[in-house]
Amino acid sequence: MALEIERRFLVRKDIRHLCRDGVRITQGYLPREGQNTVRVRLAGDKATLTMKTAKQGASREELEFPLLPDFARKLLEHSCEGRVIEKTRYRHRQDGLCWEIDVFEGENAGLIIAEVELSDPDQLVPLPDWIGAEVTSLRAYGNSALSDQPIRRWVSAA
Repeated sequence: MALEIERRFLVRKDIRHLCRDGVRITQGYLPREGQNTVRVRLAGDKATLTMKTAKQGASREELEFPLLPDFARKLLEHSCEGRVIEKTRYRHRQDGLCWEIDVFEGENAGLIIAEVELSDPDQLVPLPDWIGAEVTSLRAYGNSALSDQPIRRWVSAA
């Protein structure tokens, strides 16, 4: 398994000018026991199955396998029990880092999260002026949690 180290932030400014050549992503989560997740993802014409352990701070173990796109579509349709999110991902390089900006759709429309992968948990991250609150440790903003409880339900539950 590879170690994934990432920090996640809400986006607080209009960043449409940074969002070019995005990749449409549909991803769903298979039923689980415990805190580990198994994700099926279609990103453009590529499909993967990813297993992730529970987060420990900004880090967790991750193991990814390629899938045939048709098989991934069937898993999303028949095995993810409605736990599916849709988003477009844009990549933006700034200050030597690659930011992945996810613009969510559907029940999570209006949510924009930027994440940056790091080589070390203590790596300093110069934050662009469009970055807002950090949500790395807030489970509700994880993609798996957003597939269970999308932000539209947060408003209606309040």
